[in-house]
Amino acid sequence: MSERGGAPGRAGRRSGPLADPRVRGALGVGALFLAVQLLALAVTPRLAGSGVSYGDGGDALVPLVLGLVVGTALSLAVVRHGASRRLVRGAMFVSLATAQWFALSPFLGSVVGAVAAVAGALLAWRVPRPAVRNTAAAVGVAGGAGLFGASLAPVYAAWALVVAAGYDVYAVYGSGHMGELADASADLRIPSMFVVPTDDGYDDGELRVAGGGRPAATVLGAGDALFPAMLTASVAVASPGTLAPLAPLLGSLVGLAALQVFVHRRRGIHAGLPFVNGGALIGWAIGAPLW
Repeated sequence: MSERGGAPGRAGRRSGPLADPRVRGALGVGALFLAVQLLALAVTPRLAGSGVSYGDGGDALVPLVLGLVVGTALSLAVVRHGASRRLVRGAMFVSLATAQWFALSPFLGSVVGAVAAVAGALLAWRVPRPAVRNTAAAVGVAGGAGLFGASLAPVYAAWALVVAAGYDVYAVYGSGHMGELADASADLRIPSMFVVPTDDGYDDGELRVAGGGRPAATVLGAGDALFPAMLTASVAVASPGTLAPLAPLLGSLVGLAALQVFVHRRRGIHAGLPFVNGGALIGWAIGAPLW
């Protein structure tokens, strides 16, 4: 899910290309997207080498699908049925801390990594600023991508990207519940998406211009970064010591650029996975055999 909202707004004293909020939003989202991929590439070989995975082949598809279903159900329970915000938010942050642990423990060790992961999740909970939550989300998404990248063979990861892209299209343009999930994320203030403010009136922790109005930020769902990074990480494990992972990485960046162009021309919530997953899959199919 990707969203670009709001009028150009107030650019303050900025000049040059960065005076355009579309450029600031695209660059910010692109930097976070690339950071997730690079961290996943650094994490995955270490997780695979230490035997941390859900098995091999396609065994990890079950926990992957289960985790997405549970997360979706919890978010919709808040929006549609008034479920306990505190309980759901607590479950989400436990998941975030766990994902961060997978990203941090290969470098810090199990104990220190756990302390850092809990601290990061608590900081994201208590400090409603985009920079803090974007950082927490990037580390958590990279940890999830690393875990599943270490568990899935590339062909199974590729199938996961295809299915996820199809689901994203349905959730955005069919049932429309992806918009409800975005609202739930904003309401619960959980870092399940990347938010890059593009207006000086942006209110920390809210996807609205101060005083009301339309969104003043470029938004990219965490899943839009997770799935292509998962394929990149899987290829890195399957082809160690080669440049093969660059194929899906570069392809997904091209897909992200196409998504930004599309979103800026047609404002609103749009399915991001067909672009980024499609780019990653095309890049992998074309480039991996060459490298």
